[in-house]
Amino acid sequence: MGDTSSGPSFRLQRRTLFQVGAASTVAASLAGCAALEEGPEGTAAGSDELADLLPTYTPYEGGVEPDLPGQPDGTVSPGYLSRPAEPVQAVTEPPMTTGEEITAITPLWNPAPPGLPDNSYFTAVNEALGGTVRFNIADGNNYLDKITTTLASGDVPDMFQIPGWEIIKLSDFSEAANELFADLSPYLAGDKAAEYPLLASYPTAAWAMGVFGGTLLGIPWERAPYTNTMFARQDILDELGLEQPTDLEELLAIAEEVNDPSKNRWAFASIDQTVQEAMGVPTLWQVDGGKLVHKFETEAFAAAIEFTRQVFDKGLVHPDYVADRFTNAKEIIGSGQAVFYEDGLGAWHEMLGTYRDVPGFDLQAVNPMSREPGGTPTIWRDDPAGMFTFIRKDLPEERIKECLRVANWCSAPFGTKEWDLVWDGVEGVHFTVDAEGVPQRTDLGQAEVANTYLFLSGRPNANFKFQYPGLVEAQHAWETNAAPFLDDHPFQGLRVEMPSDLAAENEAMADAHHEIYRGQRDVAAWTQLVDDWRAKVGDDAREYYTGVAEDNDRL
Repeated sequence: MGDTSSGPSFRLQRRTLFQVGAASTVAASLAGCAALEEGPEGTAAGSDELADLLPTYTPYEGGVEPDLPGQPDGTVSPGYLSRPAEPVQAVTEPPMTTGEEITAITPLWNPAPPGLPDNSYFTAVNEALGGTVRFNIADGNNYLDKITTTLASGDVPDMFQIPGWEIIKLSDFSEAANELFADLSPYLAGDKAAEYPLLASYPTAAWAMGVFGGTLLGIPWERAPYTNTMFARQDILDELGLEQPTDLEELLAIAEEVNDPSKNRWAFASIDQTVQEAMGVPTLWQVDGGKLVHKFETEAFAAAIEFTRQVFDKGLVHPDYVADRFTNAKEIIGSGQAVFYEDGLGAWHEMLGTYRDVPGFDLQAVNPMSREPGGTPTIWRDDPAGMFTFIRKDLPEERIKECLRVANWCSAPFGTKEWDLVWDGVEGVHFTVDAEGVPQRTDLGQAEVANTYLFLSGRPNANFKFQYPGLVEAQHAWETNAAPFLDDHPFQGLRVEMPSDLAAENEAMADAHHEIYRGQRDVAAWTQLVDDWRAKVGDDAREYYTGVAEDNDRL
């Protein structure tokens, strides 16, 4: 929350299946935990169909009013320009009552802090909880390894945070999850969620994403609908007297102006998804002539590949990214070696925090661009939840309820005492509040505070990084501008679990079009690649999704 608090530094891979593909090879590692012989056949349902499984949505009334109002549909997050002078207490009773510890596996994308008993932050939060949560913190950059080995062993912790972008790589996840994790509907369905009012304040669409194999298993972390943002080093553009681009023609012209390898500066640290959106590539499927067309099959995708190849051929892309698409683009941008890059919207505040000591560093989000002047961009619409907390299945009923109470406590929104404690620790010990009302971590806070408790639940979206002057207002304006361009795709509002056998060819497709960018394949090769993809998986995928669309009156 403070200037020295980066928050959960997610490696944001917010992509649905068939957007970047799945690592189907991990299926074998899961087979042992649930004696799986076949992958799931796939399911699809709207929130209405899942109503009997899900909590009744009940807005939380005890929070602080935002300075910049959000939108009820989640397309614009409420904005807060200051910390309330008196944070409110959201939960009056400690949630842990059994006297037993709760074990938890959670990811962290920062160095792990000291553990118990040598961490006063953990001690303070556990004291407020009324018991001990003992974390097994795993490296977020290699978290899939931790997930697969844990699931394969069958020995899962009491609470287990698993991001959706890792779940899509596990072809047998639904069966494994139903074997290992508790059905939450008996505790949360309908008005039962009133016992956990902060959990009940999550949108119904977010809760629907926590249904796996027809069972409510995951406590969702709500997220904004934006999958991708183009960012620019605004200070470099200003220095060169350049405006932000509004379409691809302007983007290419500006890129050629800022590109100067003799000064160790290139236009792009990463690029391609922004081009696809500007070209009008759909999120996944679109309806054309009454039939479903996959994004790979569109003229827009082919045009995006050709344009991106042109960007690479012109030498406008940093050589590290040319060599390896998994290069850390953040470091290239932070060092000023590139001007534009793509990331999730949450990276905005993270980058401002990470590079706050770089003189003049100013990162700004570029408004959605169109293909040509006066055109209309497409903004890919992300799922309403992206991370999930699961509770061990074989726990006694009271222990499951205790875990749910802890999740409820950890869901306290911005402006509450619980939020302050989870984000920054104890005032006067782990943080102080400066003259501008911004919490600042102490040296002890820097060493001990890690956002582990955030991963025991979710929380409503909030735009609150007011420690960076102008950021709250800029992000609110960007979301307001982008919201009308969100792709109203044919499966919006449906909880679709893809059949596992449709995953195998998609990573190969992602590799292929990146090889085209880098000159390892001809642009013309894309047509045959798509034909091969149709034969191997695409036509089966279309048949499956067509059935889903017809069953839900989307075709």
